[in-house]
Amino acid sequence: MITRVLRNAAWLGLGEVGVKSGLLLAAILVAHASGPSGMGTFTVAYSAALIAVLIGALGQQEVLIREVARSPGAARGLLGASRFVQIRSARWLVPMAAVGALLVPEGSLRFTLLAFLPYAALRTATVTCGATFKGFDRMDVETRARGLETAVSVTLIGVIAILRWPVWTTGVAFSIGAGLGLIWIRRREGELGSGVSALGPSALLREGLPFMALAVVSQLIANADRFLLELLGVARAEIGYWGTAGIIVWAMAALPQLVSVALYPSFSRRAEVGGSPQRAGLLAGLGGAVCGLVCAGGLWILADPLVRLAFGADFAPAVPLLQRLSLALPGAFAMTVMGSVYAAWRRQRRVLWILGGALLGSLALNVMWIPSMGVTAPATVAPLVYTLTAAAMALGIVGAGTGTGKVE
Repeated sequence: MITRVLRNAAWLGLGEVGVKSGLLLAAILVAHASGPSGMGTFTVAYSAALIAVLIGALGQQEVLIREVARSPGAARGLLGASRFVQIRSARWLVPMAAVGALLVPEGSLRFTLLAFLPYAALRTATVTCGATFKGFDRMDVETRARGLETAVSVTLIGVIAILRWPVWTTGVAFSIGAGLGLIWIRRREGELGSGVSALGPSALLREGLPFMALAVVSQLIANADRFLLELLGVARAEIGYWGTAGIIVWAMAALPQLVSVALYPSFSRRAEVGGSPQRAGLLAGLGGAVCGLVCAGGLWILADPLVRLAFGADFAPAVPLLQRLSLALPGAFAMTVMGSVYAAWRRQRRVLWILGGALLGSLALNVMWIPSMGVTAPATVAPLVYTLTAAAMALGIVGAGTGTGKVE
């Protein structure tokens, strides 16, 4: 198991470093070409695209990893059933997203949201297919596809920055990259065999919806403040400073994500034979918190030179925001790794209640504090919310039974 987990972590680490570095480089290019205001537009649109991916995926990535790990011979059938669910849902979701974007009054943000819509659909298909391979502990497949996507997107954004094209064209660049990544990974599907799944589309949808809700809630905890800043009339340049801090901090959050995914297939197999989640969950949470604390300390010390070197002196107001937001990392790291334990033991509905409460608390505090504190409000709320949520998840694991993976 240790060798397998280390191999998974190595591939996922390589992929996350590449993808997050590419996103950071893209943000730097946008910041230098479009300034704080353009950065604010890019931040809001990209955050919306990430949430659209999670909704469009319908939680099928987590279901596929778990079910393929348990029934490898049914991988091809499982992927087909998941894809069927997603395509049927996309017939409703894509037009609704397009209408929502068209209703945005400000032109630059409206066009940027529309340009990112194809990216959301294409990336959804890529990560779903990649999840099937992850069930075999084949973390390299999605890593290669996302690497191609990132390389193409960043190259095109470099051209956009040189030519000083409007910020909405970054959505086109990301969409082209995602399309090429999807083409590459679809050509690998022959390696999945031809097995038939015992679970039909309805069962996969039912299993996936709690995962989708969890993913959307988690993403909203991290990104809803950007939408609230926009809705409450905070200047787009200020949102750009906040987006700069967020991109740096949440790039660090890729570390527990890769560890979590690397452990997930092994945890799923352990849950299948009746193992207990307590030891795995608490050790994972403690290790995540310690790693997050180390990363937070590094960002606090290096915040000023990091922002000035990467984004320029115009983004100096992002430095105190970055320092304050970095304090959310210990809780965020612990939450992420413990989440794989909840998922493997089919406790996703339990953690959904915890994260739902965290989201409501985050929204309430931001709505109260943003009018008087501006972008300092979400930088204050995030560390508080992530710390309390991690503690609640740890308590939930302590109170969990052993079980054999039956659906709650």
